[in-house]
Amino acid sequence: MNRFDWQWWQNFNAIAEHGSLSRAALALAVSQPTLGRQLLAMEGQLGHSLFDRSTQGLQLTSFGQGLLEESRRMQASAERLQRLANGQAQSLSGSIRLSANEMLALYYLPRLLPAFMDLFPEVSVEVEVSNRASSLDKRDSDVAIRMFTPTQLDIVARHLLDIPLGFFASQDYLTRHGQPTDPAGLFAHRILGFDRDRQFEDGARALGLAIKNEQFALRSDFMPLHLELAKQHGGVVASHSRLALSHGLVELDVGIRLPALPIYLACHRDVQHNKKIRALMDFLAEQLPLVLS
Repeated sequence: MNRFDWQWWQNFNAIAEHGSLSRAALALAVSQPTLGRQLLAMEGQLGHSLFDRSTQGLQLTSFGQGLLEESRRMQASAERLQRLANGQAQSLSGSIRLSANEMLALYYLPRLLPAFMDLFPEVSVEVEVSNRASSLDKRDSDVAIRMFTPTQLDIVARHLLDIPLGFFASQDYLTRHGQPTDPAGLFAHRILGFDRDRQFEDGARALGLAIKNEQFALRSDFMPLHLELAKQHGGVVASHSRLALSHGLVELDVGIRLPALPIYLACHRDVQHNKKIRALMDFLAEQLPLVLS
């Protein structure tokens, strides 16, 4: 096979995982026509079809199914080799990919990253903003700020602090709508909640409350919008206590104690000694508690 073979196998794995060219192309950051041409070239060189095409998407043929396990094993080995190579790098230059959720990225990181760039001017930082946990195994990110306890054995994590949470609203909103003093009164108010994301529902269930997203009059999965709406007297928001108070919101005492939000720094164990990754983790470990607490 020619020099494009490894990319072809990556394509094969992605198409098998996603079941369609369009979704696989999005995951691989290539165009759908390019991915389609490469798949046809791969099948032509192998002399067999890897997928059956239908209006429901792409399904592995028996030939493709027989190759999938080994192809995935090869990809995992290649990813580990890349991590190990990166982990040996001792240069304070090049790029680092940092993953953080929307709230951290918008309200906290802008206060920190310029100082890091001043300290290490030859290092570039790529920030992935997502409420979904990025894969440190596949190097979707090098360093991740996680708001849950990492449990993977191959992840090195450092607990930084716990962020207090509470319910907040603007004084103008409370003057017009009244201030709730118990859970029933709280949920009679206009609460700013999630749309498709189920984390509010899951958190409420853990507190013994049966709350559904559909009960919220204003819904969005973009968390900073919740806070901004509350600042504009749009309703009640569950948010970081210090952040909400710094934006002039009033904390509500409704008899519900929200569990604090743990903050962890995480990286894959294979890259923990990489000099620039270590520099970023040490910097964030020192500075994040100062802006979060």
